[in-house]
Amino acid sequence: MDAADHMRLARLERQVAFLYRHLGLDPQLADAFPAAGGMPPEFTEALRQQNLIAAIKIYRQVTGAGLAEAKDAVERIARSV
Repeated sequence: MDAADHMRLARLERQVAFLYRHLGLDPQLADAFPAAGGMPPEFTEALRQQNLIAAIKIYRQVTGAGLAEAKDAVERIARSV
């Protein structure tokens, strides 16, 4: 990476940090589970609000997991953040 790439990356990191603050989201939630990129923002928001029922529903819709599997996964994610 050259200097311009480093500057561009630093700018993007500042913008992402701003968006997290502006939206009131915890940036650590993005790393809380391996499929972070595959989950919709509503999942992260449900976790942030500690609405596990909504998070489980979203998890099931996205992954196709059964109720017990989704419940275990979401509870594990919620404990890790």
